[in-house]
Amino acid sequence: MFVLRGTVVTMRSGGEVLEQGAVYVGDDGLIAAVTPLDAVPAGFENASRLVAGGLIYPGLIDLHNHLMYNSLPLWTEPSRTVPWTSHNQWGRAPTYSAQISQPARLLGAAAGRALLRYVETRAIVGGTTSIQGNPRGAVPPDNDLIRNIDSEKLGTHDDFIRVSTLVADSKEALAPYAAAVQQGRGFIAHSAEGSDPKLRKEFQLLDEVGVVTPQLVAIHGGALTAADFARMKAGKSSLVWSPFSNYWLYGATADVATAKAAGVRLCIGSDWAPSGTRNVLWELKVADIWNKAQPAPVFTDEELVRLATSNPGEALSGVWPHPLGRIERGALADLIVVRRDHADVHRNLIAATEADVRLVIVGGRVRYGLRSLMKVVAPAATAISVGRLSRSIDYGDSTVTWKSVLAELEEIRKNPSAASARAAATFAALAAADETGFAAAVAGDEPMDSDGTFVLLPDMPAPELDSDLRRRGPAAATPPPVTIPPYEPLTTGPAWFDAVDANPFHNGLLSGLRGYMT
Repeated sequence: MFVLRGTVVTMRSGGEVLEQGAVYVGDDGLIAAVTPLDAVPAGFENASRLVAGGLIYPGLIDLHNHLMYNSLPLWTEPSRTVPWTSHNQWGRAPTYSAQISQPARLLGAAAGRALLRYVETRAIVGGTTSIQGNPRGAVPPDNDLIRNIDSEKLGTHDDFIRVSTLVADSKEALAPYAAAVQQGRGFIAHSAEGSDPKLRKEFQLLDEVGVVTPQLVAIHGGALTAADFARMKAGKSSLVWSPFSNYWLYGATADVATAKAAGVRLCIGSDWAPSGTRNVLWELKVADIWNKAQPAPVFTDEELVRLATSNPGEALSGVWPHPLGRIERGALADLIVVRRDHADVHRNLIAATEADVRLVIVGGRVRYGLRSLMKVVAPAATAISVGRLSRSIDYGDSTVTWKSVLAELEEIRKNPSAASARAAATFAALAAADETGFAAAVAGDEPMDSDGTFVLLPDMPAPELDSDLRRRGPAAATPPPVTIPPYEPLTTGPAWFDAVDANPFHNGLLSGLRGYMT
């Protein structure tokens, strides 16, 4: 247990900001009290005291991602001269398999644990404490680095949430999800991604099977209309907005102004590296740019911050046993400390970059931050360089360091043939142990019973795998040796901005992100 002192931006419904506040973090991973709103709790007399030296916010929640692909660079299809109109198109692009699907498959099969640690590190340096988008395959353990929303158990044996990444196109395909929703489970589903009006049928199908309820978190909604948003509001469902990815691929984004006017709960997600931002902290900046470009602002700064804090927290609190996204007694102790450069606390977070993140706490455990703060409550944390910054990070395993994570991934990049051979041996052993279960896992029908083997499988389109599976069955699951691009840096910098500038689909809107580095 410890006490974190500083200015507390609670993100409660009343918007309380406590200039001389303190957050009491218990050993159970929950917030025991927030003073001066609550009484000082018993048992903290000898607890460590940390002076934040910045603003204390709830940890950021990234409610839309695909973690397996987040070591890859931004992607454009050279042969494409106009924006796509549907998510059903770009997965068959000529360069998609070689540049996205196959490299991700090889990394996930040969170094799944290291890959997951890499992408979680990339998220946490931007203040993310919970992230959606687990790959298929091995289930990430709780208390590893940050919360994996899809599989988080919160100290129980419950499976709280179901996820549909590849859009189900029939009532039969949606039946298991509908049954889970009826049992009180959450349901996160991609729906109507793109600008083609025909995509509305995907949301209408969700409605027909009865899952447009408070448990539904719909992702994208680019083709949805006022009528759809009215139905979503009536069902008390949530919508996740990923503006960067939408503009990058489709040159347009969801009509969030109409959704907000209808009263739909809006959240934000950074999507995946091939068409998304480094982390949700940068996705907030995309939302800010979009907001400023409107004839009249749609969101206040406080409302923008709520897209990554209290709004997704409310969406998840409907199925999780503890609240999150707000700093209040009984909530999950997921917190970040950000340097203060702006008088307005909400503008401060929107303008912040990775360099401003001073401390990240997940479930009451200090995971990342300034060494001067970390050494008090996380003495086992190891050094990590984040651009020009010196920080410390705690992976929960003293044998794991940022250098060891990079070294394992770099070995795959240097010798993809050896990596493919190791993956083949691993897959053969898994198939020999349970041929039926392995086949179902590779096909995406069942989770993998890996017996301790940490293999990650794609949750996004893999056209080369689909073709091979039809011809050869599960034996085709082994990814071939392919070129792995250099791993992306943890921070957002000039090379990434240059890549953003080169894509014409967003008509220069996203180029405004460079201005946040000045």
